[in-house]
Amino acid sequence: MVSPVSIPLTFFREFSSGQFESQRMRIAIVGLSIEIMLASPVPTTWDAIQHYTGKEMSEGDVWMVRGMLARMAEDGDVEAVPLYWATALPGGPLELSAYREVKDRTLALIDEHGPFDGMLIANHGALEVQGLDVDADTDFIRAVRNALGPDVPIGLSLDLHGDMTPELLDAATVISVLRTAPHRDDRQTGYRTADQLIRVIRTGITPKKSVVSLPILVPGETAVTALEPAKSLYGALPEYDSVPGMMEANILVGFAWNDRPWTAVSAIAVSDGDAEVARAQATRLAQAIWARRADFNLKMETAEVRHGLRLAVECAERPVFVSDSGDNTTAGAAGDLTLVLQAALEDEQVRDIVIAGITAPETVRRLVQAGVGSTVEIELGSEHLSRPKTAYRVNVLVEACGEELVLPGFQPYRSREGAWAKVRSGNVIATFHANAIGITTPHHFLAMDIDPTMHKAYVVKLGYLHPQLEDISARHILLLSDGTSQLDMTRLQWNVLPRPTYPLDKDFAWDAQARIYGD
Repeated sequence: MVSPVSIPLTFFREFSSGQFESQRMRIAIVGLSIEIMLASPVPTTWDAIQHYTGKEMSEGDVWMVRGMLARMAEDGDVEAVPLYWATALPGGPLELSAYREVKDRTLALIDEHGPFDGMLIANHGALEVQGLDVDADTDFIRAVRNALGPDVPIGLSLDLHGDMTPELLDAATVISVLRTAPHRDDRQTGYRTADQLIRVIRTGITPKKSVVSLPILVPGETAVTALEPAKSLYGALPEYDSVPGMMEANILVGFAWNDRPWTAVSAIAVSDGDAEVARAQATRLAQAIWARRADFNLKMETAEVRHGLRLAVECAERPVFVSDSGDNTTAGAAGDLTLVLQAALEDEQVRDIVIAGITAPETVRRLVQAGVGSTVEIELGSEHLSRPKTAYRVNVLVEACGEELVLPGFQPYRSREGAWAKVRSGNVIATFHANAIGITTPHHFLAMDIDPTMHKAYVVKLGYLHPQLEDISARHILLLSDGTSQLDMTRLQWNVLPRPTYPLDKDFAWDAQARIYGD
């Protein structure tokens, strides 16, 4: 059984007689935060999940949870009870057995360590489970709601790339969503969620919630919050928050790659009890988003694969980071494609470049077995799953390898990765991995004996750069590469998504009042 940790603090509840009763406000924390891409050919298994006990949550500086704990620690009348949190690198659909195990563990801990005055949930919002025909975040949070009963308030934190459903909105009491992409505000988001929940518990208010669903597909790379239109739309949210009677407004841009009925942009407003305020602000926010729908396009530097590689190595500044956006493992792609590596090897002018994070378990097995210093012939593309296999043979020198990649402290997704190998072929360095990996920080390179700043260019299987790489990059080039996470929504197959939806359909009428739900 996963052990929780209680952080005991005491408050005094006043009776009508003027007497005081010593009592704790107990708030638990749980969550299942995984972003799923339905088109990814590799399912997310139990072994891919990293599990955090209550003790690890309280001590581990964990995503979203750290902000929740920080807010609760400010008040001497709150007992924070972290129970269990599970996460994984984005990937293909979560296996049903793994999902049921996580949900069952969560519900058992709630039953064992309750009752609670409130519950905080740190989820993502784009969870999909094999064989589950409903939104999986909705299923998980409704199960928590059923375990708690109707009267215990729930504060929900979500990634901005998540989706919303009427049932999910009904199960939660208050909601906070990330407001930055790349994500730099998970602490603040967790803090805001806890702050709202504590206010609900203290005052006894019944928040009113409204959501307007907008039929727009917005891949994350077109909604970077340092660039328009996301910069202005997210930047305006504090003004919505400040409207009298409002608690918080938020935007979910949705998970654009999944062909699901709930894939959409969501404008969310929660008031402190006035349904009309919530409806008015959700409608106003939705209309502002709709007016900018045509502006959701790539604003960062982009290039086709071969041209982008040339640009990167010819740049006078270093390091240049290059995104293989079509095989973006942090969006759920399998990371199995070697198309960019093959292009680099075929171009003699592409020198001093590192191409990191290729998923190839059989290749890794052979390289690790051969050992450091060995020269091995490998076949690039033999392990392609996302796209057709190729037959590109190359001799590589094994420069470093290991059965496990260990990263310091809390890392996005996982702090321990599987077997890996770093190889060199001429002027190109590449890293292969037994499991899909998100190369999102300098620590990933250092752990493989690669200096993250001294080479001319680094190719990573990302879209936009994650913060720690963005902070050290002299330049960023996004490759318009092929793969399951490619960014042209019109090239994907849509069977279930409600139509019309922009930009698949352009000229159609839209009415916010026809797409509103909630209180």
